[in-house]
Amino acid sequence: MTALARWDAFLAQIEARHRQVLGDAEASARQYITQIAAGGDHTPLSTAMMATIGRLQDLETMITDTWHAKADDAITNEDGQVARDAAFAKGDALRHALENARDELEPRVFAELARQRFTQALRTNRAVFCTKCGTRLAAPISFRAIELPCACGALTPFEPGELMRSVAAVGTHAIAQEAVVSQWRAMRAAERRLHAIRPPRPLAAIRDVEKTQITYWWSYLAVRAKFEPELGRDPALEVRSRMEQWYRAHAEFEEAWVAAGRPREAI
Repeated sequence: MTALARWDAFLAQIEARHRQVLGDAEASARQYITQIAAGGDHTPLSTAMMATIGRLQDLETMITDTWHAKADDAITNEDGQVARDAAFAKGDALRHALENARDELEPRVFAELARQRFTQALRTNRAVFCTKCGTRLAAPISFRAIELPCACGALTPFEPGELMRSVAAVGTHAIAQEAVVSQWRAMRAAERRLHAIRPPRPLAAIRDVEKTQITYWWSYLAVRAKFEPELGRDPALEVRSRMEQWYRAHAEFEEAWVAAGRPREAI
């Protein structure tokens, strides 16, 4: 078997094993979710996810380690630089795809837990009556304690209950992240394209990362605001505050961006 054939077989093996580990873990997680949908400790689920993520990362690391230890020199010696570069790109593309699959697992699992708990919470007795006149008030969808106004002028405390509170606790990030996974993938792809270029990197590639990040944050925060309404009061401010870290920690060290006068996309 040629070095290229061995590399392809190895990548196929890693991909199959990665898919199996991820699939088995998600199936087990969904089975456990049905047991705690109506309440209960979700810590074992978090622990199981951490263990699975570690196993998946080990498989991803094997691609890089095996390339440097065995495949690089063997393919170069047998087939030349062009074939070597294509083989490396194939392994790198697979590693990125596996990283995405791994990063998407936990939000998907906890989003499912949040949805099932939300369904259960809606089935509980949610009746609330004005503390002054006794009028029945419409129970809102809320994940935190609020006060409900009555026609009589009184304000009545409304407690959503432990189960509804847990929906926000486990689902605030997970549901938002799951909802904007396409924007997140686009952002990750832009970041990888930029990092694949040796410095100094072109301004267009830098600004592509900036734009995809802004798109991601707009979309993510719009969903998250359903759980945390304060995020919806000034969404542009929220996006700018999250982008500031990227400007300071990343863009500031890109020569083309600095030379161009540190241009920022309008938010």
